Amino acid sequence: MLERIVRNVEAGAYRPNVDRVFGLDDIATAHRYMEENRAAGKVVMRPGGAC
Repeated sequence: MLERIVRNVEAGAYRPNVDRVFGLDDIATAHRYMEENRAAGKVVMRPGGAC
């Protein structure tokens, strides 16, 4: 089952619902954003500066 999921992800069959991307230096803002239930999808943290 897991192998099938991995193949589908690699093939682009699954599209994550990304709500917002934050730079790692904005971790506090991202945390607040999630705590306030403002995210309508996944919140992604990216190394480096703001996005």
